[in-house]
Order: sequence, then C-alpha cells, then structure tokens
Amino acid sequence: MILEEISDFIYNFHYDEKDIKTVQIAKAAFLDFFGVTLRGYEEDATKIALKTVIDLFSTNKNLNSSVIGNDKLKLPILNTAFVNGISAHNLELDDGHRIAQMHLGAIVFPTAIAISEENNINGKDFLESIIVGYKVGIFLGALINPQHRNNGFHTTGTIGTFAASAVASKLLKLDKEKILNGFGLAGTQSAGLLESGHSGSMGKSLNVGKAVYNGMLGTYLSKNGFTGSKSIFTGENGFLNSYVFKDKKLNEKHISKSLKAVNMNGIYFKKYPFCRHIHSAIDTALKLRINICEEYEAIDKVLVKTYYIAAEHDNYNPKNKLELKNSLPYAVAIALVCGEITLSLIDNLIEKGLFEEESTSKDVNDINTLVKKIKIIPDEDLNNLFPNKRPCNIIIKLDERFRGGLFQNTTMIPKGDKENPLSLEDLIEKFKTLNPKYNLSNLSIIDDMENYDMNQVIEILNG
Repeated sequence: MILEEISDFIYNFHYDEKDIKTVQIAKAAFLDFFGVTLRGYEEDATKIALKTVIDLFSTNKNLNSSVIGNDKLKLPILNTAFVNGISAHNLELDDGHRIAQMHLGAIVFPTAIAISEENNINGKDFLESIIVGYKVGIFLGALINPQHRNNGFHTTGTIGTFAASAVASKLLKLDKEKILNGFGLAGTQSAGLLESGHSGSMGKSLNVGKAVYNGMLGTYLSKNGFTGSKSIFTGENGFLNSYVFKDKKLNEKHISKSLKAVNMNGIYFKKYPFCRHIHSAIDTALKLRINICEEYEAIDKVLVKTYYIAAEHDNYNPKNKLELKNSLPYAVAIALVCGEITLSLIDNLIEKGLFEEESTSKDVNDINTLVKKIKIIPDEDLNNLFPNKRPCNIIIKLDERFRGGLFQNTTMIPKGDKENPLSLEDLIEKFKTLNPKYNLSNLSIIDDMENYDMNQVIEILNG
C-alpha cells in the first residue's frame, strides 16, 4: 500500500542515486527558503510565536538549534522548527508545487535544519533528506488533489506533516517499521484549513509550523517505540476516506501512481507576495501596464477571466496585509497603477493608508478607484486547463479619451514555474531585495554544502 511504498523508498534512497539536476533544484530551493525565512522572521507572526515558545518552554545555553534571523538565540529543536516554519510561510513567497498544491520548502527545510544541527549531520545527508521530503510531499499532494483542497483543507498543513516525518525519518536513520509508525502518528495529527488563509489570519502560517512540529514529534515518538496506525492513510476511517473522498469510498485509481516517477522539477519559485493562484493575473496586468504606461487613469473597466479557484480570490475590501495576499482585484490594480509588485511596495502602500477610507497618497487613491472597475469572470474554458496550467486573460477597456480602445493579454503559466522559470540570478536578486543588508558572499557555501557539516553551513548563513 501507499505508506509501505513510501517507507521502502525512504529507507532505501541514497544520495548517490540523485541526478545533478535534482541537487541543483534542491540547492536553489534552499537558497530561496533561506532568503524568504530570513525576511519572514521580521513579521509579527514570528515575533508572537517566538515569545510564545519562550514563555512555554525553558531554554539554556547548551542548545544547538538556530532560529533563522536571530543568530543569538537557540531553542529546543521542535520549537526552532516550528518558528522557522512560520517564518518561511509568512510572506507568501515560499516555493510550491502546481499539481501537489502545497508549499514544501517551508516544511522540509525547517525540519532538516533543526535535526541536522542537533545531530551534527553533514551536508550530503541533509540534501538526501531534502530530496526525500520533497518527493514524498509531491507524491502525496498530487495523489489527493484537487479533491482535498476543494474540501477546504490546506495541503501544506496536512500533507506537510507526512513530508516532515519523511525528512526526520531519513535523518534519524529509522528502520521501515519505525518509519511506518511515524507516518501513522503524523497522519493522526495532520491538520490545516484554508479558511485560516482566506480570512486573513496568521493561522495559515501556523498550519505550516504545526505540520513541521507534528511530523517531527510523531517521528521521534516512533523512534522511541511509540506505535502509530499503519492504515492511517487508506483505512476505512483514515486520511483518504476522511479528508479527501466525501462519499467515504476509496477510489483505487488515485493510488496507481508510483513514487519512483516523482521528480523535483515541478517546483515553482514565487516572485510576488500574493497567493500563487493570483500570479498569472499579476503577470498579465504587468504586461498590459507596459502598453498603458501612466494612462491607467483612462481605464473604464477591467475584465479578469481566469480558472475557478483563482476567481474565488475576489476580496474587494481587504482589511489587512494577510487578507490582501488573497485579493486578486487589489493585486491587479496595484500592478496596473505601480507597474511592479514587491514586498516593500506593499508595505509602503499600507503605510500610506491602503486600508483606510481616505489617503493623501495619489497611488493609493488610484488603486482604490481602479479596484471598483475590475470584474472577475470565472471561465469554464480556462478552468478546463487547470491544474496543468494556471491561465488568466485580462481585457482592459479605455474611456472615450482613447475612443474606448481595448488591450488584452493572457498568461498560461505564471513566472517561476519550470515552463517559465526564475533563473538562479533571479533568485539571488529576490534574496537581495528581501534582505538588502545581507552579505551575499555568505551564500557561496551552498554551492559546496555537501562538504560541510550543517552546523557550519547554518552558522555562516545565519551570521
């Protein structure tokens, strides 16, 4: 069955089996994760989480596990992984996978870093566990979606718990029996609802931190002899029948795929601090902005045609930054008015009163005016292309000053996916933009991380 196959894969996989491309992707993902998490540490959600774990758990000077963004603080490994998982997901800029519909970097790296530092793991074994975690997460996420996501679950929180267990199992060198028990314990703790993100709360990042925490906890319990259900995934009251198939009947065709066929080249990297389902609309709006330039005030109406899930991100009145990340109309309006979308731009617009009834900023007022002219249209033809593509077509109609002229453009796959990739140079630029004071020369250690202990790698990167 599924978990037995996964257990065999984890136990038998060795770093020497990898191909060069997979290692390159893993290292690029590590670089991206570190930059996003370093900046994500500054967000309120991380500060609150950090205060909470310090309040709840004692610390001492003999701990080895690093909080990314704070080179002075060490915590117990579960707490560190939990905090780093939250930081990694705070910005909506962490990597993801189109078909699995989840963010894996925010799960596998916090897990691997915490365990590696505590156990003096070398870079080669670290990368081995990362590859295992990505493959298991992609396999399971693709297996259950889109049904699981359509039922309201946040896949990063649910399947992320299994992915964290996979990473921990590999690093702790568990046997097949204990790997299975760890998965059983991960499955009974797997949780996470999309409502946390769509309602604009910090709960979405909590889902990630808890997935890391619960996956590790279950694995360490298993290591010490605690048993978990080996039928947790396919049993009558297991994960598939409870979280995926509403009719409580297991559809065997969904478990016919092989884990061996999974590769990491489907990972995407994010350019904009918005939900991934909005990125095609942003790319399209930015392309149209090149033609319209500063004449956006002459826009009479904007029609946004897209697939159903993207169209559901129709919040026309976000009240905070967390809600803004899921607002397609605001993302399009900001792109058309400002000609770019960056984290610093968003923060600046918020400071100028983006969520207030009145503002002295022309850009803010223009954005709020334009939002009212945007209409989102769920399109069946575009929806039929999802999830293999994430299409968006935007039509802009100008007013009588430009004789009602029309501009339109379509994006099939947003920037950052394998068909439309961000280069390594793009990822370094993203890192630099997020962390302008960081010494980029520190990143060079990632190139040769196989030859170092992870304690050295993290000390250099975090210092």
